[in-house]
Amino acid sequence: MKLGFVGTGAISDAVIRGVLRSDCAVDEIIVSRRSEHISQKLAADFDRVRVEDDNQAIIDQADVIFLAVLPQLSKEILSGLHMPDDKKVVSLIATIPIADMKAWLDTDARFDRAIPLPPVEHHSCVTAVYPGSPDVMALFEKLGGAVAAKTIDAFDGYATGSALMGTYFTVLENAAQWMVAQGSDYADARRYLAALFAGLSENTAKSPDQGFADLYEGHITAGGLNDQVAQTFLREKGGAAIHTALDEVFARVKAASKGG
Repeated sequence: MKLGFVGTGAISDAVIRGVLRSDCAVDEIIVSRRSEHISQKLAADFDRVRVEDDNQAIIDQADVIFLAVLPQLSKEILSGLHMPDDKKVVSLIATIPIADMKAWLDTDARFDRAIPLPPVEHHSCVTAVYPGSPDVMALFEKLGGAVAAKTIDAFDGYATGSALMGTYFTVLENAAQWMVAQGSDYADARRYLAALFAGLSENTAKSPDQGFADLYEGHITAGGLNDQVAQTFLREKGGAAIHTALDEVFARVKAASKGG
């Protein structure tokens, strides 16, 4: 099987590295030259990666085509290409509806949309896919797991949920700076908090039958320090702030999709 990538940015890089470090039956991956520093590094690191200057040549030679151009450039780039109906297409382009891409490419090819995040390189992130074709799901299962969204709203909900990454790092940075103010070295505080949250993540992954509320009960003592911080967070409207932020991001995603 040959994979083709139209657009070679950071996410394409992570997916390609994840695929080539898995047992996926891939003979060759053809990537567009842009972004050149990424495509050249991939070709230098892996014998199965080949750089191609012509996006149409990538489509013609590959069995599965990943579309990974910037949303604001997608119409301009895709409208100049033709996608044969027998190709399998995976769009990594945020907000752009499948119907728009099919129209631009003048095709009735089978499409899936996916939201892989950088940790797929290390097979440590679950990827949301819509509508979830079996072979596309199987590929992302090898990169850390996959969930199939049953509706486009559910898919956009996963995209919105992924926007919590910045909040995660913001929480850790604020906690680290607070510990520094109490006399900790920043590097030590960072190491401590990173290990703490990594351990919690591992416990969560190993307990798939437990909801987050159940895990909360298993990790705190009622009236204890952990409970106090969590209740203060809720008292200070932290939970409401998360809901408001996600509502606003979801609305932005939906508006961008309509504008696509």
